[in-house]
Amino acid sequence: MRIGEIDGQNMTGDMREIVTGIGFTEGPIWTARQTLVVTSVSRGCLYELDPFGDAECVIRRQIETGGGPNGLAVDAAGRMYVAQNGGAGFPSRSPRPVSAGLQLVDGDVVVDVAIPHALAPNDCAIGPDGALWFTDPGRDSASGPRVLRWERDSDRVDVVADDLEFPNGLAFSSDGASLYIADSLRHEIVRYELSDRSLDRHSVFASVPGAGPDGMAFDLQSRLYVAAFELNAVLVLDDAGRTSHRLATGPHSRPTNLCFYGSAREHLAVTLASGGRVVTFRAPDPGLALFS
Repeated sequence: MRIGEIDGQNMTGDMREIVTGIGFTEGPIWTARQTLVVTSVSRGCLYELDPFGDAECVIRRQIETGGGPNGLAVDAAGRMYVAQNGGAGFPSRSPRPVSAGLQLVDGDVVVDVAIPHALAPNDCAIGPDGALWFTDPGRDSASGPRVLRWERDSDRVDVVADDLEFPNGLAFSSDGASLYIADSLRHEIVRYELSDRSLDRHSVFASVPGAGPDGMAFDLQSRLYVAAFELNAVLVLDDAGRTSHRLATGPHSRPTNLCFYGSAREHLAVTLASGGRVVTFRAPDPGLALFS
């Protein structure tokens, strides 16, 4: 399967499907174990994958979280953090009881982290300040969509933004001065300036006509890669918010999220909701190292 067109020219590399049939896939991350970990929102578990292994043995292990694990982040010690929606939107196959909030996965041990008034945490990232920043697009009669910041040492939780319709994927700039958040319902990506424990001035960085932007990641050229669910593609935006590349993931593939991986972050992994798949291909440029 060909990757598609980049700047009007066909890319010569092949897109490789490394796993299929594992439920509604989301949240890929690259770990110090040289493995990819993805979530299965509908199955209530994480899958650890070897992206360089044979297709028949690509799944190294499965970790049950319960509920609906969505976005993932990983710290320097290899501990993983899960944005847990508690099963909102999908009936989970897992019998493990869990509420909406966060989870810490250390080895095979899963620890639930209670977040006050959490409704359906979606995606997360460790910021330059060492805190975990996460989106919660859930709604109830008392609160609406929010972006929150959790201090891992003190357990302090702050609401840092509540002006988005559906906060989804998020990514920090290379200098740690800005946070980019996908607002899926408005088809926009919003850029905020970081100010101590809060978010300051913001502006619309890019519009994504025809799709609700989902997971995101930066490369070393400060280009932002965006999973565009309805467009069946990954859009690559330059520093002015213009689409410079379009990586097709196949008809009706429904990309949800992505990450860079490999020794030099030279590959790109994309989770596809259709068929419960993860596909990979060589990235046009290496990815930006994440804060941990």
